[in-house]
Amino acid sequence: MVEDEVADRRSNSIALPTRRSLLKTAGIATLGLGAYAVAACQGTTSSGTTAQAANSSSVLDNWLSSKTAKLGVDLTTPPLQYKDSSGKPVGYMIDITEAMMSDLGVTPQYVEIPFGQLFAALAAGKFDMMGIAATILPSRALKGLFSAFPVFYETIVIFLKPGSHITSIDQLNSPSVTISVRQGTSQEYSAHLLFPKAQFRAFAQGADQLNEVAAGRADAAPDSEFNAASNLKQYPGMTIMPGPPLFVDCNTYFMPLNDFKLQAFVNNWLRYNATHLNLLGRWATWVGPQVKGLLTSHAVGPDGEATPVTY
Repeated sequence: MVEDEVADRRSNSIALPTRRSLLKTAGIATLGLGAYAVAACQGTTSSGTTAQAANSSSVLDNWLSSKTAKLGVDLTTPPLQYKDSSGKPVGYMIDITEAMMSDLGVTPQYVEIPFGQLFAALAAGKFDMMGIAATILPSRALKGLFSAFPVFYETIVIFLKPGSHITSIDQLNSPSVTISVRQGTSQEYSAHLLFPKAQFRAFAQGADQLNEVAAGRADAAPDSEFNAASNLKQYPGMTIMPGPPLFVDCNTYFMPLNDFKLQAFVNNWLRYNATHLNLLGRWATWVGPQVKGLLTSHAVGPDGEATPVTY
């Protein structure tokens, strides 16, 4: 997608809620009997002190000096980050990252690496910071710093097999129910905790996970809101379970361990753009069309809270 096409998408985006209505209705949804778990995005800590960090060179200083930033990305997840027909990186996260780099007067240089390898690659110094966001898994926080402010929330919903009679989340916690999950995801981890009585089948690829449900060999599958429209189109007969989502993941930037100066800047930049509703506006542009009429999404509100939004 060329730049004028991106501009067209922005100009045709839906009308956003007013700041007043957001401040009145914003807030993370209440946890419902342990089944609806909204993961609040919180700051992470690691060994070392800010005083020690101040005496060491920060990635931020290197960026400002060289005017370039090496950013690790996986460009295979539309509408968050992917390549358009010309090979240009586009998407919600690319929009956010390039706006941040522009404010710094820095040119991003993208280093493409499969998502699962990005964390090890950062630790090995293959790039300066992840240019896309990741779920704030505590195990990942042992290897680097997450921003203390979210970039986006990821609504996880349940896809049901054709003709399913399941109507609520609590019905999934049964020995007679089989749930297909994608290996290594937060959906797999959380589903085992939420539905300990269910049977599970794990798959390395999302297509195999969804095929299992579409063919009726599994009753349900948790998956991201970003895949809602394409899943329903590719697998006719599948439906999305009505009601609240299974949970909402918090995703944000991941950067080198102990680089608190860089973390402080990223925190500040994200908070400023959230209060000016820039994160919410870009979410409407890129994610809104994918979930319109299908489910309630959760955007980053002015204070970083998960704000329910229906497009």
